[in-house]
Amino acid sequence: MLHWLKRHWRMVLMVGAALAVLPSYLWPYSLSGASAAPSILLRDTIIVNRAAYDFRLPYSHIALFHTGTPHREDIVLAYLPAVVRPAFKRIVGLPGETIELRENRVIVDGRPLPVEPLDSAGFAWVPAGHRIGSTVVMEDGHWAAYTPGKGQYRNCPPVHLGPGEYYLMGDNRDNSFDSRAFGPVSRDRFVAKTIAVLPTGPRIGHPHVWLRAR
Repeated sequence: MLHWLKRHWRMVLMVGAALAVLPSYLWPYSLSGASAAPSILLRDTIIVNRAAYDFRLPYSHIALFHTGTPHREDIVLAYLPAVVRPAFKRIVGLPGETIELRENRVIVDGRPLPVEPLDSAGFAWVPAGHRIGSTVVMEDGHWAAYTPGKGQYRNCPPVHLGPGEYYLMGDNRDNSFDSRAFGPVSRDRFVAKTIAVLPTGPRIGHPHVWLRAR
């Protein structure tokens, strides 16, 4: 054994270092609110990659360099204005775009995001406490829920996103505090990217092991 270690000490050192720093980049989380329903529920486990966008010194908030670019549909963990703890929101708008909402339809540079109506009865597995809306749609590849004619932020005037600014929203549109209320969020407020979700409870008629994340 000792002879083997002497021959492969570099590999052992590299593996040991990787195992030591890995927990600083891959973290499990759970939600404290229902703004991500029906995509993510309160008891689900969310796995995030803290190095998806920026490489930081292990166990610190010091960013050394960029590692990736945030994309539309990414679910990010970010520090939001007027919110003490970081929260999960979905990227809807990218730098350079103009975003507005008309009766819950997201308009990007004058064009609505594609929407496909879904049978809300197929989402009966969502606990009542999440208070999702009466309408569920597939919006540009992800679920979104709202109640037509209701919701404080169902209509929002156009907002142009500057360099490094993103428009973040929750999938549970009637019950999400997001960019519709406080405006764009800068990239430097991003903490991590969601890479997988381990659901709890049934996902009747839907995939239920991994949540697709770009």
